Order: sequence, then structure tokens, then C-alpha cells
Amino acid sequence: MPEAEENEKSQNNTRWYALLGGAVAVLALGLILGLLLRDDSSPSPASVPATVADPPTKPPNDVSIPTMQPVSGGGNGNPPQGSPTPPPPSCLPSGFTSQPLGSPVHCSNGVRREDLYLAYLRQITGQNILEDTSTPQGMAYAFIINYDTMFAKSCNVAGLVNRYALMTFYFATSGDMWTNNQGWCGGSPHCSWTGVTCSNNVVTGLDLESNNLVGSIPQEIYALNKLQTINLFANSLAGTIPNMKLMSDLRMIDFQQNLLTGPAVPLTLPVGLTSYRVSGNRLSGTIPPSIDNWKRLRELWAGHNSLSGTIPTEMGNLVNLKSLYLYENNMKGSLPTELGKIPMEEIWLSNNFFETQIPEEFLFLGSLKLFRFENNLFTGSIATWIGLLTNLQDLRVNSNNLQGTIPAELGLLTDLVDLRIGNNFWNGNLPNIFNNLSHLKTFEMSDTVLGGNIPSSLFLLPSIEHVDMSKTQLEGTIPTSFGNSLSIETFQINDSPRVVGPVPPAESGGLRNLEELLVQGTNIRGSIPSTICSLRRSSRLDTLEADCNGSNPTVPCNGADKRHEKKEGRDGVHFVVLSKTGGVE
Repeated sequence: MPEAEENEKSQNNTRWYALLGGAVAVLALGLILGLLLRDDSSPSPASVPATVADPPTKPPNDVSIPTMQPVSGGGNGNPPQGSPTPPPPSCLPSGFTSQPLGSPVHCSNGVRREDLYLAYLRQITGQNILEDTSTPQGMAYAFIINYDTMFAKSCNVAGLVNRYALMTFYFATSGDMWTNNQGWCGGSPHCSWTGVTCSNNVVTGLDLESNNLVGSIPQEIYALNKLQTINLFANSLAGTIPNMKLMSDLRMIDFQQNLLTGPAVPLTLPVGLTSYRVSGNRLSGTIPPSIDNWKRLRELWAGHNSLSGTIPTEMGNLVNLKSLYLYENNMKGSLPTELGKIPMEEIWLSNNFFETQIPEEFLFLGSLKLFRFENNLFTGSIATWIGLLTNLQDLRVNSNNLQGTIPAELGLLTDLVDLRIGNNFWNGNLPNIFNNLSHLKTFEMSDTVLGGNIPSSLFLLPSIEHVDMSKTQLEGTIPTSFGNSLSIETFQINDSPRVVGPVPPAESGGLRNLEELLVQGTNIRGSIPSTICSLRRSSRLDTLEADCNGSNPTVPCNGADKRHEKKEGRDGVHFVVLSKTGGVE
């Protein structure tokens, strides 16, 4: 009897533990489901944050997301009660109904489809913002849940994050008004949308250049974590550059010609960038010393903004940098000698407040093709080492405080296309540097005291188009080679009082491309040759200015179809101005 009682007691204990274990299991399951499921009767958030929180330390990965299949039953195919149906996006393509598409409510694990999607997307955007259909994020979420044929009839989450990020971008940049939004906000695969490039169904490129994007770049752009290139050139995007630091595959950013504000070189960009282009915005701030972390950078274009400060010496560590554009900013100081260590091809620093001498270390930049330092405060001279930069095609140092003589070594730069040295404090004569500059199209030396004769070799160059020698101390006559030039378009020798003699005539076929000839303010005498005056009817000549000096003009124009007006010049000198339109040029 005691043994039987003991057995019965043992069996009762076993049943009790089993019941207790079951209760614990049910409670645990309830807690798990409580985390996954929303309570339909829960009230909406009282307020919505104005900004999106910083992205998580690890972005969601579209590639590794599993696929879940819908199950039959468990719902009536309509959105659950308590979740208000959002209005359809205005960009619904033809064929979509005004009502949300029917879709399964539950997936194979018993989790509602919208809860499943929400679990993924709230890793990127706060839930209260996702549920607010007045935000770009809320509109994107509502579209995917209710109208997107790629997702509205399945529990497939592969590609969900990429699609959400793209649709958020669409709504944040006024996608309905884009010049070309083909495919966007429709049911086709997002890899087929205009401007979207994919690899293995993952977004790797976004190119919406000149597409009338208006708005701002949403923070959710970072969720395109496999993006390699993004080109939003020439749109109307405002706001700041978003945090893109986690986009480790990103190599090229082109946000030029927009309305962006904030730091021009933010610390929230991926260090693997090779091309960073933000010229033509409203960006500000300085270039941080930490920019030397961008070891792969080849292009840094931040011109036409409001940058201040100096160029940090740490930029000398960017050994792969080929192109540096910082023109039209408020930068100042001297150029770090460390830049001479970089095999750059283009340096464009015009229209700033840089000063002191151009570093001698630049003589090592043998690969340099573009050297634009105009409109700064540089002092010193052009050293003879300039002749070592034999790959130069564009050299502009005009409008500085440079002095000394013009080195003859400029004649060694046989690839030059554009050479501008005017508005400086040079002395001496202009050397004949033009014999071997067969590619030269533009030469400018205006507003200097450089003297000497006008080199005849200049007008023998086969490509020369624009010559500005105004306001100089050049002397002698205009060489006869001027009349033979087949390429010259504009020639300005005005306000150079030591220039004398007649204007040479246009030879057979010569000056056929001439558009502008300014010879006023000189000591040129005689008539403008009829072969030049006749170019106004037979060719492109639009503007000719010469001294009138009262009733006995020193340079009359004895050509037919003259149209001229007189205008008051400096020191009471009158000019004859001829224009095809009859107006004063």
C-alpha cells in the first residue's frame, strides 16, 4: 500500500510539472508574438519626429533575406480592421484600381504580412514615421503594402529594402514631376526603372541626371547598401548630404548643380570613394584634415560653393588624386607644398583668396594638364620650371599679384590650348613663345605693362581663335599675318597707345571667322580696309571698334552697309562702333 501511494504521488507530480511547463511555453510564445504583432486597436502615435534617426550600425542586406510564402485562410484578403486604408499614391500607373489590391493577411508563420514588412523596414525608419502617410517614408510603405503588385500578393521580402529605399527617394524628390519616371511607382521590377542599375537583382547604380528632382535626399538612401554610383547632377535638390558612411561599396557621388547646404565635405561619407562631385551648390564649411582617410579618391570637385579655410596639408596623402576643383569659394592661405607629391592632372583654384607664391614643389607635377589659379592673390613670379610641365593644356594665372618677366620656357608647353597671364604686374617684353604652340586657341595678356612687338607667329598658329592684348604697352604694327589667319575669331588690341600703323587687309580667304575687332585707343591711322568692312555682309564680323576723333576720323571705315553709332569713351575720345544690329557693343 505505501508503494502504491508513492507511485500515485509520483504520477501526480509528473502531471503537475507537465502542466506548468506547458503554461510557461504558452506564456513565452505569447511574449514572442507580442513583439511581432501589432494590436489593431492600438492608437496612432501622438506625434511624428521631424527627422529620421541615424541609421543602424549594420544595414539590412537584401541578398540574405529569406522568402516566406503566403498560406490560404486566416484572413479575408482585405486590410485588417483598425488599419486605415491610405489614399493611393498619385503616380499609380494605368491599370491600377483606386482601391488597394487584395492580399493575404497572414504568412506561413502566422505573422501578418504588413507586420513582417514592418519588422524589416523599421530597422531603417522609425515605425511612427512609416505609419504616417504624409511622409515620403510613409507613402513608400503604404505603396508597398497596398498597391505594389510585386509585394501586395505575397510574403516575399527579397528586394523589399531596396524597393522601399527607392520609393522613399521617389516621394522625397517629387517623383510625379520628374522629367522621366518610367517604371517608378509601378508593379515592374525596380531594376527596370529609369535610372536604376542592378547586379543580381540588387541596386548598384542610380542615375537621374537633369531629371527635375525637387526636394531633398532622404536618409533612407543608405539602405541601398550595395550602391556603387549615384548621379543626381543638375536638379533642384535642397537640404544636406545624408549620412552615407555605411555604403561601403559606394565609389562615385555626383550631386553637382543642385541647392544643397551644410558641410561640403561631411564626415559621414564612405572612405572608399573614388569620385566626389558637389560643385555648384550652397555648401560651406572647411576641408577636414581627416580627408586623408579617402585613400582611393581620384576626383574632388567642390567648386562654386562657400567653402572657407585653407587646404589642409593632409591632402598630400591622397596619392591617387587626379583632379582637384575648389574654384569660386572663400578659401585662403598658401598652398601646401605637399600637393607637389601627388601626380595630379587638374588643379582648379580660381576665384578664391589664396596667396603667397606658387610652391616650387609643383615642378614635380609633370602629369598636370589643367592649372587654373586666376583671380586670387598669388605673388612672386612664374618660375622657369614651368617649362617642365609639358602636358599642360590650360594655364591661367591672370588677375593675381604676380610680377617679374614672362619666362621663354612657356614656349616649351606645346600642348597648350589656353594661356592667360593678364592683369598682373609683369615687366619687360613679351617673348616670342608661340612658334611651337600649334594647339593654342586662346591667348590673353590684357591690362599689363608688357611691351615689345606683336609676334607675327601668333597669327600663324592654325588653331588660334581669341587674342586679347588690350591695355598693354605693346608697340609697332599689327603684323600682316593677322590678315591671313583662317581661325581668328576675336582680336582686341584696344587701349594700347604704342600700337601704330594701318590695319592690315584680309587676304584671300583670311579672317573668314572674324567676329570682333577692337582697335580703338591706339595710334593706328588710315582706313579700315574694305576687305575687312565687307566681312560684315559676307562673313561673321559683328563688332568693329575704332577711333573716330571728331570730324576727321583717324580710322574711317570705307565700307558699304555701314551701321555705326558714336559713344563717349574715356578721356573724351569717341569711337566708331559698327554692329550688325546697329547697336552699341
